[in-house]
Order: sequence, then structure tokens, then C-alpha cells
Amino acid sequence: MEDEDSYMTLNLQLKKRSSSQRSQVKFKDGSVMSHWYKILLGISGTVNGILVLTLISLSLLDFP
Repeated sequence: MEDEDSYMTLNLQLKKRSSSQRSQVKFKDGSVMSHWYKILLGISGTVNGILVLTLISLSLLDFP
């Protein structure tokens, strides 16, 4: 009976640790995703800016 009680206590402690580790992993994944999202947003903004400037310069040249 004592072995059973110690097993239950140990099992509950392991479950608590794993749930707290899962929340830390989720938080880390979220911050990593946010970081990559900001990088991709900056790159797409730069590409869009270049495309707009190209369009403006081509319309100002007004080829015959």
C-alpha cells in the first residue's frame, strides 16, 4: 500500500512538471512565431515598396 501511495504522489508530481513545461514550450513557440511573422512582414513590406516605386517610375517615364 505504501508503494502505491508513493507511486501516486510521484506520478502527480511528474504530471505537474510536464504541464508547466508544456506551457513554457507553447510560450516559446509563440514568441518564435511572432519573431518570424515580424521578419516576413518587413520583407513583404519592402518588396511592396519596391514594386510601388517601380510602378511610379514607369508611369512617369511614359513610354511612347
